[in-house]
Amino acid sequence: MRVRLREIVEGGLDIVDQAAPKDLDLKEEFINLEKPIIVKGHLERVSDFVLAKLTVTYTLDTVCARCLDPIDGDVSFDFEADLPFKMGDKHVDLGARVREEILTGYVPRVLCKEDCQGICQGCGVYLNTEKCECNNKKKEVANF
Repeated sequence: MRVRLREIVEGGLDIVDQAAPKDLDLKEEFINLEKPIIVKGHLERVSDFVLAKLTVTYTLDTVCARCLDPIDGDVSFDFEADLPFKMGDKHVDLGARVREEILTGYVPRVLCKEDCQGICQGCGVYLNTEKCECNNKKKEVANF
């Protein structure tokens, strides 16, 4: 996700780019490694840095924290970054900042739906579709 500095002219540069998660060193279990990460935004040169206003979209690939059902959906967020460069640099690299923003913005305990009932800790019944009739007192759903 490198952009040539000479392409960022007066008025800035609109970009649309994509990268495979492995290109951004994202081998995490929560991101779909088969779909690209999409970055759209606007770059402007200001003195010796590039001001980036970006929107990042990727496909989430995880499981519900309560019932363990698979969750697969798009995540999109906006962020701004100041990317410094030195005289003689030919490129500015967006990849490291995009990776950092994905990792810091990830919420590890995702629910499939707000009212997910989870799994009974006593008998293992899937409480979203079945009623538990065990005598275990640990039927309460953990609040994540």
